[in-house]
Amino acid sequence: MINIETKILETLGKMPKSLQEELLHYAEYLQEKYNQNSINYSSDTDVVNDFHISWHEAMTGQTIPVSQLWEGLEDDE
Repeated sequence: MINIETKILETLGKMPKSLQEELLHYAEYLQEKYNQNSINYSSDTDVVNDFHISWHEAMTGQTIPVSQLWEGLEDDE
């Protein structure tokens, strides 16, 4: 069975660069939130499930442009 890292890299290689950049920003966001314990996962399975949902959203175009994310952050200040 192929491990998750291999699957991610294979899928990433098929994506256009613009979508790779969006995914990178989202992955960094998730990692930061995870590190800050803002997302309270009860297990690694929860983390994987959340990533699967996020990956599906990214692959099906259910994304928000990074510029729009910045606008939302600026409004909060």
